[in-house]
Amino acid sequence: MKIGVTRFFRLSFLIGLVAIAFCQAGCEGDPSGEEPDIYGTWTDTTDGTVYRTLTLGDQVWMVENINRGEMIEGGSDQQDNGVIEKYCYDDNPVLCEKYGGLYQWGEAMQYSSQESSQGVCPPGWHIPSDSEWKILEIFLGMSREDADDILWRGTGYGHRLQPEGDTGFEALRGGNRFVTGTFNRIGTSGYFWTSTRAEDGHAWRRGVDINEEGIYRSINDKSFGFSVRCISY
Repeated sequence: MKIGVTRFFRLSFLIGLVAIAFCQAGCEGDPSGEEPDIYGTWTDTTDGTVYRTLTLGDQVWMVENINRGEMIEGGSDQQDNGVIEKYCYDDNPVLCEKYGGLYQWGEAMQYSSQESSQGVCPPGWHIPSDSEWKILEIFLGMSREDADDILWRGTGYGHRLQPEGDTGFEALRGGNRFVTGTFNRIGTSGYFWTSTRAEDGHAWRRGVDINEEGIYRSINDKSFGFSVRCISY
């Protein structure tokens, strides 16, 4: 069927108006000035879980604390029994849904001592090493000297990683589980295992705090329960 030239241009004009209307909601270069979505998604084909992801430099991070495994009570140590186990703050599974699980270092690593092991992360992901955390910190602007230092380092970078920050990393402040089995500082502090061992039953960790501007780097007893963020490339 042939269409006259005038009718063709009228149809083209109408189609253009429809396209503009749809584009108002979020096309690239949208005149509304809204930022494009910085997050991607990744689906774990083993269980169907969909994770949000964030690319920072050459690294791809999960934008949530991992929440895999069966909950056990905080008063018990996690065991090398072939089952992923997690703590939920105050033994409350609802808090695991919000903040992710807490893991002793051995459980987080699934009893591997190899740096950058998969551990409790899904297939294709692993627990970031101390060096991989430094790569992130330097990408954000921290100096190499500060990245290699310990305790609170890099003014402002801790706030940038937290949910109120500008990076999209959203480091949730899920608190921790003490060696004694009690829990502490949810909503105030977040602690994250690295896959890098230290001497005398310790491993390297990172921390953020709602009242601190820097990022905390130190070694910690492996029996504590901390959060885990997963990384990929």
